[in-house]
Amino acid sequence: MVISAPQITRFLQDGAVTLDTPFTTDQVQAAAAVFDRIVPAAPPDAKGQQRFRTSTTCSFFDPELVDLIQHPFLEEVAQGVLDAKDVRFLQTAALATYPQPPGPFTFDQHIDLQYTRADLEASPRRIVCTFFLWLSDVTASRAPLMYRSGSHLPLADCWQSQPGLQQHLPRVIGIPLADLPALEYGDPHPLLARAGQATVLTTAMVHGASVNLDSSPRKALVVTFTARGVTVALPPAQQDAKDAYEAGLALQLRPERRHILAA
Repeated sequence: MVISAPQITRFLQDGAVTLDTPFTTDQVQAAAAVFDRIVPAAPPDAKGQQRFRTSTTCSFFDPELVDLIQHPFLEEVAQGVLDAKDVRFLQTAALATYPQPPGPFTFDQHIDLQYTRADLEASPRRIVCTFFLWLSDVTASRAPLMYRSGSHLPLADCWQSQPGLQQHLPRVIGIPLADLPALEYGDPHPLLARAGQATVLTTAMVHGASVNLDSSPRKALVVTFTARGVTVALPPAQQDAKDAYEAGLALQLRPERRHILAA
């Protein structure tokens, strides 16, 4: 197995584990070069304000990125994480955070996914397996993802204690920290990695993007999977984008890899 039992346990308990991957330096650099075109640094707007984070979701078919999305490594890791023999592609996104002028180190805090403890402990797991494939080194100053280890567990218990909510879960939904239940979440820590590594995480834990005080951009390809037969509700706009994207992606995947798309 490409992910070990202790690594799966760490994912379940901490909410994140970083793995070495079989992707070559050439593959990673070629994919990173695509980001310069599809998520370039944004120019200042009419008021002189500039965004330093750019992203695009379910919108690209560049061979350098498609080859990573369809790689068996991601499927096999997702099978282990989700305790499922059969997994399906859910979404993908390209994220870039560009250097900004020196200033205070700040970061966002939120969740993107709701599920109950029963969903987490089911077999297969009724959650999303999210990969952050790092296309650049992630250092303490280069926009590390900040996360509160294990914070998904008290939240899963909290959601399970609300019977009226359970019928809507699991689902993708953005909730800022200020609107989350007042629970003990622990302190935020930076997630550091090397280019070519992949972090498997659950976006049900409290996490968020930080500012880039380095001199180089931070680039990450996000790819998500669910177990076959498990429905994780997406916001309507995201579901429409996913459906349209999969129709195009089916034409780009190698025939032997098309099974990762929803049947």
